[in-house]
Amino acid sequence: YGAPGVEFMGLHEENNTVMQIHFIPDQCQLVTLLDDNSLHLWSLKQHSGASELREEHHFTLKGPPGSPPSATQITAVLPHSSREVLYLGTESGNIFVVELPSFRVLEDRTITSEAVLQRVPEDYCNRRSCELVEALQEHPKNPDQLLIGYSRGLIILWDLRSIKVTHHFLGSQQLENLYWQRDGNKFISCHYDGSYTQWPVSSDNRQPEPLENLVPYGQKLVSINLGWSFLLASVSLVSAEFDDPSAMVVLAEEELVVIDLKTAGWPAVHPPYLASLHCSAITCSHHVSNIPLKLLSSSFQVLVMELNDEDAEHVVDHAEADLLQDQEGYRWKGHEKLKTRDGPVRFEAGFQPFVLVQCQPPAVVTSLALHSEWKLVAFGTSHGFGLFDHQQKRLVFVKCTLHPSDQLALEGPLSRVKSLKKSLRQSFRRIRRSRVSSRKRRGGSGNASEVREANAKFDQDALQEMELAPVQRKIEARSAEDSFTGFVRTLYFADTFLRDSSRHCPSLWAGTNGGTVYAFCLRVPPAERRMDEPVRAEQAKEIQLMHRAPVVGILVLDGRSTPLPEPLEVAHDLSKSPDMQGSHQLLVVSEEQFKVFTLPKVSSKLKLKLTALEGCRVRKVTVANFGSCKTDDYSENDLAVLTNLGDIQIISLPFLKLQIRYPCIRKEDVSGIASCVFTKYGQGFYLISPSEFERFSLSTKWLVEPRCVVD
Repeated sequence: YGAPGVEFMGLHEENNTVMQIHFIPDQCQLVTLLDDNSLHLWSLKQHSGASELREEHHFTLKGPPGSPPSATQITAVLPHSSREVLYLGTESGNIFVVELPSFRVLEDRTITSEAVLQRVPEDYCNRRSCELVEALQEHPKNPDQLLIGYSRGLIILWDLRSIKVTHHFLGSQQLENLYWQRDGNKFISCHYDGSYTQWPVSSDNRQPEPLENLVPYGQKLVSINLGWSFLLASVSLVSAEFDDPSAMVVLAEEELVVIDLKTAGWPAVHPPYLASLHCSAITCSHHVSNIPLKLLSSSFQVLVMELNDEDAEHVVDHAEADLLQDQEGYRWKGHEKLKTRDGPVRFEAGFQPFVLVQCQPPAVVTSLALHSEWKLVAFGTSHGFGLFDHQQKRLVFVKCTLHPSDQLALEGPLSRVKSLKKSLRQSFRRIRRSRVSSRKRRGGSGNASEVREANAKFDQDALQEMELAPVQRKIEARSAEDSFTGFVRTLYFADTFLRDSSRHCPSLWAGTNGGTVYAFCLRVPPAERRMDEPVRAEQAKEIQLMHRAPVVGILVLDGRSTPLPEPLEVAHDLSKSPDMQGSHQLLVVSEEQFKVFTLPKVSSKLKLKLTALEGCRVRKVTVANFGSCKTDDYSENDLAVLTNLGDIQIISLPFLKLQIRYPCIRKEDVSGIASCVFTKYGQGFYLISPSEFERFSLSTKWLVEPRCVVD
């Protein structure tokens, strides 16, 4: 445990919470308990040169007919050192014994609460019952003795050979857990109120003992801040041979903490991962490849922040981008923009903001794009998009994308509940339009026989179309009156041929929720005049997709049909320069289709419609470079596409042929699909909890599966 890259993962078929995990001693096996009261036996076995965690058996403890569920609800699990049986404490106070690995219940060895109470003083039995089993611990020196703790405070030492209670201990507080000392002469009980008590076992005195000298460091007190509300669920002493603890492991609600008891001040041991297991939720992610060492040692201006090794105090410049300028009849109904602070602000070392751009209206920023060489950043909202020169700290231009029907976009995030009725009305209108157009195709007049013939011909044509193109479908056009058509979904910088085929120029592309693509020619001054002359922008193209589906991706292919590389990678010789001799092509990806246009004419060249199976839609798309696992001389660029069904499709470039489809994320996992991030080399990440990433690979060259071995 603790080495980065060493891990084994097992996935239960049941979608239930894992409540407990217990190792079988010296067997490379473990048992898990789920919240549905099922037990699962896992084994580490070698296969193809690596160890794999495989489920061997599963089992659910059942009581006699007519017994309540609490009779067999498991609360404590103890794998015995003999490696032959499991002891299962339950809510009823009974302890069942099951055989390993078969999970067969050994009924004649059950330790019942009635048998325990027979050896407990009558006054205690009259006051309270055993209640549920809270803790089970094997005697460290005698495997035939079990320490059993019940929730109301009763603790007994049970002898397996004589089948009776040999010692009993009466606690006054609700029990949480039990721990043996190494010699087996004493044990410690932990209680609900935060107290803990030491009990002697060898002597006849069964009264609790004071604990002033329990820990060698008893005179020292160190306060450790564990963040939000914390629960001390488990404390383990990583001990030397003579009970000289070197570290303490604390499992809190939010993280796993290891305290170094050998170093002055008891500092926390730094874990081999970047953050705690469960800290604040991740809300946005972006993957950056091929970072040059010079950049790390000097991630440079990023957006409107720069990396500084030292603390600094400075004024943050402020700029405003009014996306509704020159637009009449629009009025923002949401919250007002945040007020900026005047005067200098002190920042710690690291990323320090030096300029702030505020959009007006103050709606959510829905898309961002940065060009590191041109010193430009583009931003989009539900009202439009703009371009900002972060070197001159100057706004270049803004473009409003609102449609006259986009009043909902002006109401702000708190007023959108009332849009439900409008959305339903629009859905029913689309259904009616579809039915009316269908009837028109079938023929709306004539006698019954003509109608039947028209219907038969229509069905035959439809059947032939389905047989010829089984993975494609007709895409129903969306109305321009649909809400949020001006919502900017994607922004893209490219140096390409936009005005004519002889000269290329910098450009900015934007795609909206209504299927519109805007293209702007940019004039960026050369480096020697970059601070003296302004950046100029002029709209050159506007494309309206017929089906009006949201545009989720824009890409330019060079003369070799290769996607344009990142300019920063080219500047540092991490990527080849693009081919600017041949003709370029524009790829526009909407939620429902992929379409290739020629540049600079922007004429349609090729398209691929997405399958209609179960309402498939594109959610994320990126270009991935797939290298050969056998030779470094071959690689190809393809599209990696994530759909709303959670599957990933690989589509070839530039011919848009479906290569393969992988099931990746459960379609019910909406947050996982929304959080997915692709890398440039066929890998990806998605959230499996608010703060945990799952990593996957689509490339045989870059395998992310840990290949670990346990001897």
